[in-house]
Amino acid sequence: MATIKSSQINATDLDFDTISENIKTYLKGQEKFKDYDFEGSNLNVIIDMLAYAGHISGVNTNIAASEMFLDSAQIRKNVVSRAKDLGFTPASEKATSAQLEVKMSNIRNANQTIPSANDMTLSRGHNFTTVYDGVTYNFVNTTSVVPVRDNTNFSYPTVDIVQGQYITDSFVFDSQVKNSKFVLSNSRVDKSKLEVSVNSNGAVAKYSLSTDVSTINASSRVFYAQENEEGFIEIYFGDDVLGKGLVDGDLISATYITVDTVHADGAKLFSMADAINGFSNATITTLAIAAGGAEKESIDSIKFKATKFYTSQNRLVTLNDYKAKVSEYYPNADAVAVWGGEDNDPPQYGKVFVSLKPQNSDYLSVAEKAQVTSKLNQLNMLTVRPEIVDAEIVKILITTVFKYNKNDTTLSQGELETIVRNAIVNFDNTNLNNFDSIFRHSNLVKDIDAANSAILSNITNVRLEKKKTVEIGKSEGLVINFGNGFFHPHDGHNKASGGILTSTGFKVDGDSVNTYFFDDDGSGIVRRYSLQSGVRVFADQAAGTIDYTSGKISVDAIKFTSTVNNDTSIDFTVIPSSDDVVAIRGSLIDISVNDIKVTAEVDTISSGESSAGVGYNSTSSSSY
Repeated sequence: MATIKSSQINATDLDFDTISENIKTYLKGQEKFKDYDFEGSNLNVIIDMLAYAGHISGVNTNIAASEMFLDSAQIRKNVVSRAKDLGFTPASEKATSAQLEVKMSNIRNANQTIPSANDMTLSRGHNFTTVYDGVTYNFVNTTSVVPVRDNTNFSYPTVDIVQGQYITDSFVFDSQVKNSKFVLSNSRVDKSKLEVSVNSNGAVAKYSLSTDVSTINASSRVFYAQENEEGFIEIYFGDDVLGKGLVDGDLISATYITVDTVHADGAKLFSMADAINGFSNATITTLAIAAGGAEKESIDSIKFKATKFYTSQNRLVTLNDYKAKVSEYYPNADAVAVWGGEDNDPPQYGKVFVSLKPQNSDYLSVAEKAQVTSKLNQLNMLTVRPEIVDAEIVKILITTVFKYNKNDTTLSQGELETIVRNAIVNFDNTNLNNFDSIFRHSNLVKDIDAANSAILSNITNVRLEKKKTVEIGKSEGLVINFGNGFFHPHDGHNKASGGILTSTGFKVDGDSVNTYFFDDDGSGIVRRYSLQSGVRVFADQAAGTIDYTSGKISVDAIKFTSTVNNDTSIDFTVIPSSDDVVAIRGSLIDISVNDIKVTAEVDTISSGESSAGVGYNSTSSSSY
């Protein structure tokens, strides 16, 4: 049979074996090689080398083409470069910050004179320390603080500190170097804390970071900062058109905070590591606990935000514009939700509501809210006022009892319980990190069963908990909206035992002895009671209402004097009508890790301890 002559090789394939076969097919179509045994000849080695070269060339070409576009790029330097084309600058690492009040008493010099306030100035870069998870971390204050002096007592009312250390890099400008950029010596830099000054012929001027070129002219003392291909921050200056240019010999000083690899968010106790004018005995009160630490913006985040940033064109008109800007202004945000005032409950026209949750805490501090709001006000329309509101967090309380075959594992009961607990925590981290999340009960049950091969089944029950802060000493009503219906099989359900509602304790005006709680009567009425020898004594059998269908609890006006919770809040816990839980507008659903209850039970049938179901104890499908 005659071999069909091939005059060309298919150049569209990338697979090594396919390329090799294409070359062989081509050679078999030539007169000189048509009778060769390509599988056994030395020519096969040459063909493999050609196929290998073609394969590598094709793969490299494909990768190069993919890296040219933001959607398909995988290498960070290319993603950053493509985002820069859209005018988007990725966020750098961000140092954890805290706020302290420092007081020093009985301060006298060795000659018994009292130092002046200037002598006791708390200089920028003063070192503080905290112990977090057993490790000591360093903090420095960001600005010099002159104390308030009262005889021998010195008070520093507000000291802002950040985690890390101050570092200063120096450079000399040389106009012979075209498009000169100055790379900072450390890779982990908080760009928001970067300070740049230029010494030109003995005159020192401070330069500010440029964030909006529309406000810059030829005399503006600004610098630009961006991430280079190695992941370091590089700075550069204007060209006498967009920013004041530099001249030969100008000395550039860049001072910045180096960010630790571990963020001490949540640290509360601080001590002073350095002395002030030789005095080190100080009383430190934490005004704002450590928060706000963040890593460099991820590749996925850059891809998502860059296109949104380009769409907004540095203005705030649509809800997506606000969402993109909030994410830029507060890179430590774990989740962001934005809605118009017309969609609020109740409606508030002329407003845009922004709810965001930080990565390592539930709520923003007052200072952080003010900072984000101030930046939004610079870009929003005059008739629209942005308002930062706390995220409404609905905690999911999980109770799990699982059966396992003890013959299929060498792990102890406690070890299996730890594995299941970790599976629940991982489910929470993977699925419940956005405002539009849905908790799907069956998916969690599936993950628990798959946590270990010895686990045979599980019964997992769900309750919901929501915290409500009350104002002490003020008569006020409360509204707690879960956004999910409550379990209510019939009128009067579980009336004697308190219905489906429980709460943490509180005290009310006029009674300093009894601690009160809330429950419901199973017919839509909220009751207030205290416990006397374990028996419920009702002080108010009509303290409010509970709507089982909508999932809303309303408590009539009452003056609270204290709560069992340290943060003057009351926790309301309910049984939902469905094990699937949905987050409503401005709300987050989150599995309460500290309240996960896991119990392991040996399956006596699978382990051979019982037969025909004799002696087998079934786990109740409800723990309420």
